Amino acid sequence: MSAGLYDDVIVRNTRSLFKDNVYINSPDEVFMTIARLEKDTVKLPLISIQRTGFTILDKNHTMKFEGMLAARSDDGKIYNVQAIPIRINYLMDVWSKSRAENDNLLRELIFYYSTNPTLSIKIPYGLDIPHDFNIFFDDDVEDNSDIASQRELGVYFRQTIPFYVPDAYLWKSSSRYPVSIDITITTEEESEDVVDFDPSI
Repeated sequence: MSAGLYDDVIVRNTRSLFKDNVYINSPDEVFMTIARLEKDTVKLPLISIQRTGFTILDKNHTMKFEGMLAARSDDGKIYNVQAIPIRINYLMDVWSKSRAENDNLLRELIFYYSTNPTLSIKIPYGLDIPHDFNIFFDDDVEDNSDIASQRELGVYFRQTIPFYVPDAYLWKSSSRYPVSIDITITTEEESEDVVDFDPSI
């Protein structure tokens, strides 16, 4: 699935900002998994990223390709790549032990991606061509801190902000070797028969 290419880049980029406490999965599953791994002691803060789905942006015909790229690989093959434009939707959850820490982390994320929204993937399928895409946050941030669970798991705070990639694509490729044609060229002299002529006859 091409959408996974965008997932990986977003997670790696966010992880580079906050070391290793970034996971891609449903927020509740991430929290329970980390709790089990740490023997019920969750190391906070952490950030979880979940892809909630995507929208096909070509409204006229879902199988109509917007464009095509072509490139020649090292093995001599010609790769043709087609792309359908999509919008990918995500949720980002920020977990922390205090509300102030949570607010600060979320502020840093919003400021960073608001000023540095552009990331890049490499289109695979034998091409390795870069494609830039952008991250934009939705307007509303939701506080999903679960007071009831805090009694069992300890105090934590969780805020959720939706974001999306409006300029993503689904990719498809095919490859072929260049068509070769054998051409034989003969000159006019080579193609004419040579006849000896005796004027005395």
